[in-house]
Amino acid sequence: MSKSNPRIKLQKFWPANFLPDETREFNEITENFPAMLAKLTNKSKVISIYENFGEVGVGKATSRKSLTPLIPALKLSEDFKGIYLFWLNDEPFYTGISRGVIKRIHQHIKGSNHFSSSLSYTMGKEFHNEIEGIEHIGTRKELDFDKFSGPFKKILREECQISMLPIKGSTQLYLFEVYVAVQLKLHYYNRFKTH
Repeated sequence: MSKSNPRIKLQKFWPANFLPDETREFNEITENFPAMLAKLTNKSKVISIYENFGEVGVGKATSRKSLTPLIPALKLSEDFKGIYLFWLNDEPFYTGISRGVIKRIHQHIKGSNHFSSSLSYTMGKEFHNEIEGIEHIGTRKELDFDKFSGPFKKILREECQISMLPIKGSTQLYLFEVYVAVQLKLHYYNRFKTH
């Protein structure tokens, strides 16, 4: 193949050194999902967000130290790839995935805008609609983040709990997020709408 001729990489053109993220069949990837869900929803593994992420002065390094007994992989790494599940009053209400779960949780509860604190933004947008009686139709940036989303960051930080599960494979991680959302009926905040 000439470098001057662009070509879509069908399988026969994949580079010899290409390593796919996942080589297992779909059933092999998903067969452990019930056991993984049981681990994620184990009430003994649900922890306080405030104590482990939200207190004043608690940054990523402090969070990592407090989480190491729960997530042994943190002995070797500053963060971990996986899934997290937000809880309030013993009820899960939102799940998300990240390449850096500790960093992502800090963003959710301490982020200063709609990009970093997307769950708070979603909740704030809905709150705007309730308070103002009209749907917010402007851009994400045009929503008064402090007024409408700020209260939700505070609730997430001070009143909610979280559970987490490390997952290394990207394909398994993406599929498991949808599985968790469907199995736990997290339809309100996990809508999976395309943009």
